[in-house]
Amino acid sequence: MRTIILTYLTCFVSFTLTAQDSISFPGKLSVNGYIKDMQTLSFNKDFGKLISSNLLHNRINIKWKPIANFTLATELRNRMFWGEEVKLTPGFASRLRNANDKLDMQKIWIEDSSLVVHTNVERLYADYGIGKVNIRIGRQRINWGMTTTWNPNDIFNTYNFLDFDYEERPGSDAGKIQYRINDMMNIEAAYAVTGIKNESIAAAKLLLYKWGYDLQLISGVYKNHITIGGGWAGNISDAGFKGEVQYFMSNQDSSGHLNLTMEGDYVFQHGWYVNAGVLLNSNGLTKPVTGPEIIDLRISPESLMPTKWNIIVTSSKEITPLFSVTAGILYAPGTNLLIFLPSLQYSMAENLDINIFWQSFYAEMNNEFKANGHRGFLRIKWSF
Repeated sequence: MRTIILTYLTCFVSFTLTAQDSISFPGKLSVNGYIKDMQTLSFNKDFGKLISSNLLHNRINIKWKPIANFTLATELRNRMFWGEEVKLTPGFASRLRNANDKLDMQKIWIEDSSLVVHTNVERLYADYGIGKVNIRIGRQRINWGMTTTWNPNDIFNTYNFLDFDYEERPGSDAGKIQYRINDMMNIEAAYAVTGIKNESIAAAKLLLYKWGYDLQLISGVYKNHITIGGGWAGNISDAGFKGEVQYFMSNQDSSGHLNLTMEGDYVFQHGWYVNAGVLLNSNGLTKPVTGPEIIDLRISPESLMPTKWNIIVTSSKEITPLFSVTAGILYAPGTNLLIFLPSLQYSMAENLDINIFWQSFYAEMNNEFKANGHRGFLRIKWSF
């Protein structure tokens, strides 16, 4: 495995040195990716304590198409972390591997008290299509979500919407087959292994277009639980309307577990865009907590948020063709969890962007509504 990764990295360096927007060899090989540098400042509730860290993040995507219907693809995620956050987080390097990965295709090159250099093979699959059938085997993303913030239908590789620096989102070690019935309908089946006993995932999805909506129905087994669900995406007048629902049957009783999300979006005059969504997690928290550690924001397909009811509103505006602003606010009734999510985006050049992100967390604890922490991020991204 180490030899394979070293080979990929050598290819990456040689390609990057000469890359412009991308590298391509018609009909055969294409390479693209990015390099990002992100500075992070973490503050305690009253801004009295500061922890700083830095992340140098590179992604390299390689696709080879030797014949018309066959593609081999691999994507590498190379990251170097250093600073106080690494030093103060026990087992920092052990947290970097994706939970969905069965095969260990990661390499920790350096693990020091305040420095970690890590590589992970994020995608490694073969894709073959003939006629109405498409087959993909290997580490891949199986994206069954239809909504923006939360995706109950995305049972194979759920992502955390707070992790804004992971645009590609996690993948799964899986096999997938898709059959296109006609232009309005197709069926897809997938099986993923996690490396943990009784935690494999197998499901099928029917996707169709009806009544002006994209509709999907899902049924399968998620980690030994039978699950069924569905989703929709369309419009009501000029506003977008989407939703997903997923139900997990319990092995112990008939109570089960439900995740339901609905959202709408609209583009106003003068370029204002607004998106509003709600999430129900039937097993979520419904009362204020005694400490911040109880509100666990590490999510899974069964728990997209730790709280039962969640409401999010996001608005964005393009101030100029190169500069835009976004502001989001999430509120969870019952626990009185509140998260502010403003950001700024500026395009310095065609393939060079700078972003500023902010996250502030508040919650009611011990009958007092107060801040729990704040994080600021400055990111520069160069794409090739």
